[in-house]
Amino acid sequence: MRFKIILTGFILILLLSNYSVSADTKNKANQDYDYYSYTELTNLLFQLQQDFPDIFSYESIGKTYEGRDIWLVKISDNVVADEDEPGVLFTGGIHGNEKPGFEVVIYSLKAIAENYSSINVNESFSNRIRNIVNNTELYFIPMVNPDGVEAETRKNREPNDCIFGSTLFRGVDLNRNFGYKWEDFNEHPLKYTLGTIFKIGGRANVMFPFLDIPFGKGVYRGPYPFSENETRAIKEFVENHSIITGIGYHTSGRKIGYPWAWTKEDPSDAPTFLSLVENVSKINDYTFFQSSDWYFISGCFNDWMYGEHGAYYFTIELDPTEADGLWFQHDFKPVPEICETHLLVNLYIAERAMTLE
Repeated sequence: MRFKIILTGFILILLLSNYSVSADTKNKANQDYDYYSYTELTNLLFQLQQDFPDIFSYESIGKTYEGRDIWLVKISDNVVADEDEPGVLFTGGIHGNEKPGFEVVIYSLKAIAENYSSINVNESFSNRIRNIVNNTELYFIPMVNPDGVEAETRKNREPNDCIFGSTLFRGVDLNRNFGYKWEDFNEHPLKYTLGTIFKIGGRANVMFPFLDIPFGKGVYRGPYPFSENETRAIKEFVENHSIITGIGYHTSGRKIGYPWAWTKEDPSDAPTFLSLVENVSKINDYTFFQSSDWYFISGCFNDWMYGEHGAYYFTIELDPTEADGLWFQHDFKPVPEICETHLLVNLYIAERAMTLE
């Protein structure tokens, strides 16, 4: 009987932790914004390939637990060939409930494809895009976690082998499931636990799915590195392509974070990272810092991209929107404005890729 009471109380805490703020706290600028669904994205990619077959292609690099394709887009002047040009990768939707992240990526790939052949803004802007497309290989994974996007959940939808593992505790935080320093949590669990408890908004890893609290943060890292279909698909893609740099888009906080996330030590290429993020900050007016200055994460995508493949990869936490349910944040920007700003950020990163080694 005592066990049942404790279990009931625990479930109530979990449910309350996921309770969203009331509608009157929402941002009026964005609450009616029509984000892409997975089906709409699929239809868009098909149409863009039909309209721009010389520079635009897309393919599935894997299937999710619920059977959705993980779409990869390539834009290049010789799109069917793997040229000796720097690769740039933009990702969004690794956390399915962070909608502006995938919206920015979709906006950018669409704008680049459309402006390559036509002067939609001005000739100088089109020439800039042509130079990028002709001299780089641009890759986009707009929805890393399409199951989570459709369910509006942070984690994917893979059931866990634990109590309530197919309902309350299902899913893995994909940005905790990459192989680089994934095991550091085992060796230093207190480092990550304290980061979650004492830092507002801290989202450090948890080892067990039923510890995805407080506040329903949903940061279960998975049973082992690359346990999930989505992370394995990205692993195989990156291992077979030369990615020089790129950005993973998240929400929210107006922040730019670069490696490392698992330690306070500077990356060996700190000057290059600082040059990149400082110049990005001049475009979007966001704060930049080493990711571990916010909170520690083991097994995150950025650290794996840099630690295993030497790519200058970093995270952008976009402007908060009403979808984040952060009642204490104000001064929201409309999603189209966020997208337009970060199209310029993405063009800058693609141009820098031509100069990086």
